[in-house]
Amino acid sequence: MIGLLACFIPLFICFFVLLFKFKLKITHLLLAILFGLIAILPISFIQYFIPDFKLFFTNQILGQLIKSFLLYGFIEEIFKMLFLLPLTKNKTEIKDFLLIALMLGLSLGCFETAVYYFDHLNMATTKGASLLYGQIFVRIFTADIIHIACSILNGLFVYSIKSNKKKVSILVMSILIHGIYDFFAGFQGGFKIFSIFVVLLAIIECRVKYKLLTEDEV
Repeated sequence: MIGLLACFIPLFICFFVLLFKFKLKITHLLLAILFGLIAILPISFIQYFIPDFKLFFTNQILGQLIKSFLLYGFIEEIFKMLFLLPLTKNKTEIKDFLLIALMLGLSLGCFETAVYYFDHLNMATTKGASLLYGQIFVRIFTADIIHIACSILNGLFVYSIKSNKKKVSILVMSILIHGIYDFFAGFQGGFKIFSIFVVLLAIIECRVKYKLLTEDEV
């Protein structure tokens, strides 16, 4: 039970910060959380029934690369973007909408961590369980941030559609970043460290694409 609650600590903190500090409407925040949860269902369904691409390639690295971009990058970010569409309104300011996008991405990330926790819980011994808590902590500062950053990029793309600019490159960047992150995160050796650099790249891209979109409005 403690492990499950730990998966949602970032979501609880973010919810109250956005509600009381940034004065977002509670209905908007709850809808973002709900849509983040609902988005997991089609994503998980598709990912479960699509075969492992590594089985079709003699080169395991190539198979892992294609799997990362298609199963995790493309599918997850497309659905996150689609679930953001009904959350935007013409009168919603871009900063408020991006905070809603942040909440949706974090919601999906936390629920994904909870699924990860349950999948590994039965395999964990007493010693392994303590290790699992450490992995949850790591995911909070890696996978959750990737989901947040890519969701913000998706939010920028959706906002560009509403503004009749249609910056498809922003959505493409979201897919690429998520795919690259999962590719490096899937390694067990030293290459895994590159996933940290991808997290930093994702944060930088949010800033760059935000400035690109808002400066166009000036």
